[in-house]
Amino acid sequence: MRYALYFIIGGTVVSLTTYLGSLGKSWLAAFVTTFPALTGLTFILMYLNAGVEPTVPYARNLLYFVIPWLAYVGFYLLTIDRFGFGLALTGAIALFVAVSALSKLIV
Repeated sequence: MRYALYFIIGGTVVSLTTYLGSLGKSWLAAFVTTFPALTGLTFILMYLNAGVEPTVPYARNLLYFVIPWLAYVGFYLLTIDRFGFGLALTGAIALFVAVSALSKLIV
């Protein structure tokens, strides 16, 4: 039952972001997507299910994805006009995965 609730919460965030973006409210849509509600909720749910111990490594590992995320968004912004939506998004996701894997190997 709780996993259904998690699914509904995630779907709500995606739906709200898409709705706001389709209205041309891109700043608000980006805010909803990056607002730490999901990570905060994850902290709470992890704590309730398993205590403090797993939340610290989770929080620490979130930091490893800051640079890959910046590479992802930056690549998309730089390539959308040249390559079109599909290639820009595919390349951005591939870059995110590659930079994430590289950072895991380095650290």
